[in-house]
Amino acid sequence: MKIAIVEDEAITALFLKDTFEEHGHNVVCMYDESTAMLEFLSRERDIDLIFMDIQINGKLDGIDLAYEISIKYPKISIVFITSFKDDETIDKAKIVSPLGYIIKPVVESDLNAILMVVESFKRNRQVVNKNIVEIGAYVYEKESKTVRENDEIIYLSKNETIFLAYLIENKNSYISHEQLIMKIWNGESNREVSLRELIYRLRKKMPDLHIKNVPKVGYILAAS
Repeated sequence: MKIAIVEDEAITALFLKDTFEEHGHNVVCMYDESTAMLEFLSRERDIDLIFMDIQINGKLDGIDLAYEISIKYPKISIVFITSFKDDETIDKAKIVSPLGYIIKPVVESDLNAILMVVESFKRNRQVVNKNIVEIGAYVYEKESKTVRENDEIIYLSKNETIFLAYLIENKNSYISHEQLIMKIWNGESNREVSLRELIYRLRKKMPDLHIKNVPKVGYILAAS
């Protein structure tokens, strides 16, 4: 895993780094304050996990920093490390939904246990993500055949759903008009107008969906 460390105690930070690297993980950065961590994430978002001390330097404490990261970069997991074990601090930290909470002094057995939890969580999320396709601002769930934007369902007709699912299945590849008509209407004749009207309705419902039409070639869903 690619791990970042935000810790203002140098000895603890080095212990974390050495332990993670001994277990084959890549420590991509170490900071003792919030601003530098946010600046790093603005350049490099490919991080799996952040070990975050709650009492750090900078404008934000560790909980506030973790909250901002969870909003901007929801795929990054957080584990808190702290000397605080009072109920108030723990309750405040829960808003971030961390994968763990380690009380100082940190020992290697605690780190090993939390890494096992994180790795299991990552594997399970990968399985879940196979059912989910992100298309810009939209999220398509293959199993339920539903589309959401900002957690709100976008209601599509049966044919609109078939069309969208077929584009997603073949994203970044052109699909001919004939293929689409065969898929949606079982090859019925005189369906060119119906196809154009369907796409017009879908674009109205999903204006940020990048469907490109090339005459005599077909349609393509441009998606990363």
